[in-house]
Amino acid sequence: MKTALTRLLVLTVALIPSLAVAQNRIVIDPGHGGSDPGGVGSGLLEKNIVLDVGRRFKTLLDRDTADTRGGGRWVALLTRSSDVFVSLSARAAFSNNQDADRFMSIHSNAFANASANGTETFAFAEGGTGAALRNLVQAEMIAAWRLTNRGNKVANFAVLRDTAAPAVLHELGFITNATDAAHLASATERQKAAVAHLRAIQRHFGITPFLPALAALSGPADGAGDPATGAIDPTTDGAEPTAPGEAAPPADSAGDDLDDAADTDAASAGCSTASGTAGAFTAFALLGLAAVGRRRRR
Repeated sequence: MKTALTRLLVLTVALIPSLAVAQNRIVIDPGHGGSDPGGVGSGLLEKNIVLDVGRRFKTLLDRDTADTRGGGRWVALLTRSSDVFVSLSARAAFSNNQDADRFMSIHSNAFANASANGTETFAFAEGGTGAALRNLVQAEMIAAWRLTNRGNKVANFAVLRDTAAPAVLHELGFITNATDAAHLASATERQKAAVAHLRAIQRHFGITPFLPALAALSGPADGAGDPATGAIDPTTDGAEPTAPGEAAPPADSAGDDLDDAADTDAASAGCSTASGTAGAFTAFALLGLAAVGRRRRR
């Protein structure tokens, strides 16, 4: 009896690091959409470019979770997964309602003067968690695309100001500049951008950058359309909590909390009386840790 209890307590301790990682809920925010095209230039629409990158990023997070060789365990959520309009307030509210750990908005720039070019990333303020993530996103994107480094910046953008989670807004490049637009139009380069975001969030959480299996594919499993033509496949990348303006997913979605009572019951089923006591202790310990993990901070 004592041996069984000891083994389960050791298992509880062993599970704590992986559970802590598993609590990382990342809201990915492809800018614009629907009636709001965002920047327009070089035969491209910003709303399509950023949706493609956002969906690729989500796919990478999902694959990183599935590939146990890496250290990342994520719940990846999109504010929009198709060509729909979502207001700025609804994007922030979605992130807050999902109790996100981090909020990552993806955009591309535009300017009347076609010589304007380069990559930049914003946080709400200096010195906080959001600024730390911003710096990593910028560094990884400069390494991936090697465009002009416009730097790490702060701005009073609504999605940065109104999200409870530490937030960043990244500008991939200028859709109105020929060099930048060539990167935006390339599926290969958009995949590199998604990988750069993956590496940034991995490093941010102290995880050694890891490219999961199948990550070299050209994009999300269901495709995200052709940014050059504006054609968008509205199919989502699997079940997830409802984003503003979208249909509700199946009840048993991929974003279910890890402390579901059914999981606890299944884990303790078939135990002896002694093991059942230890199993109950384990369940309470894990539930307590999960509750602590839901606390948010800037």
